[in-house]
Amino acid sequence: MKIPQGSESFFFEEAYIHRKLTEAIQNLFNSWGYLPVETPVFDLFDVYRTLIPESDADKIYRLIDREGDLLMLRSDITLFLARQMGLILSDKDLPARICYSDSILRHQNSDDISHNEFFQSGIELVGKAGFSGDMEVLLLLNKVIELLDIKAEIHLGSHALFNQVFRTFSEQQKAEILRMTELREFRALTEYCSSVSGAQKAEAEAELFSFIGSADELETLMNVKSDGREKITGLFGEDAAGELKYLIKIARNLEKAGFTGNFQIDLSEVGSQAYHTGIVFQVYMHGMDSAVISGGRYDGLLSKFGIDAPSVGFSLLQRKIEPGIGSKERFSKPADVTEINDKDIINAFNKAEKLRNEGKTVTL
Repeated sequence: MKIPQGSESFFFEEAYIHRKLTEAIQNLFNSWGYLPVETPVFDLFDVYRTLIPESDADKIYRLIDREGDLLMLRSDITLFLARQMGLILSDKDLPARICYSDSILRHQNSDDISHNEFFQSGIELVGKAGFSGDMEVLLLLNKVIELLDIKAEIHLGSHALFNQVFRTFSEQQKAEILRMTELREFRALTEYCSSVSGAQKAEAEAELFSFIGSADELETLMNVKSDGREKITGLFGEDAAGELKYLIKIARNLEKAGFTGNFQIDLSEVGSQAYHTGIVFQVYMHGMDSAVISGGRYDGLLSKFGIDAPSVGFSLLQRKIEPGIGSKERFSKPADVTEINDKDIINAFNKAEKLRNEGKTVTL
């Protein structure tokens, strides 16, 4: 029997591990004060049309309802959450800590059609601005990595830095530069920027956004002198330098907190979503060519839906992570199952219930 290409189903032990892992992740979120929400599986497409880049619009499943309205299936939980929070939250509810675990559906590129259905778990911190909010989310991210016991590398960047450096470029130009930066096509980026910035500055732009390293290494890059000033300040201004200093501040404090993840500042991380406004980060597992956890700050998004509140969060592609988690037996089905053999079904039931109340797994 044929099933739609890209859909996902899983059974028995695999499904048991998935459910137990989901429960453990949600329990962690709950212990940090994050409460669960459920978003609708579809919504009106026109509500989100202006927030979705044209390059992403083709990935969305759309359908027409009986009244003739164009709907979209849930392809991004954060977008759907932003609309729901805009409808129900007021200033007195802030800060709001939200968590979720649910499926999303979106078309993949033609060279990767193995999955169109994904399972996301994540959190959103609404109403907590700046450093304290960013740190809370990153520290919780670290606890998730510890819980999953995965070999992972965290890359921290800044969409705000990108906006500062390329503030004089048109939106179309910035979209093309964003694409080249994400793909780390820095030779092409230098050539593209030369016509707007000039050759020397274009080389500096490519050098800046190709940076991957520690806080110390980023400080060294910043402190190179140019015309008697710090190189970054001289070329890109105080605001751009301030965004870099902010990343360094975050890195220093994560070190103080005993951050256990393999952590790097990576300025080619400029935001996986069009609504990002501040720090952005992605987590990569060894042996995988794309991120398994993505997040960042999106301070302007909720204002589109009725409440102007700073926000930051992350989501993990849980099914993509599950094969690589450590100590998977923590989430496996019980090894010992007791079977009650008694021709009297009521006697069998009573015996089973007594054992179940003792925490054992029992079949009839």
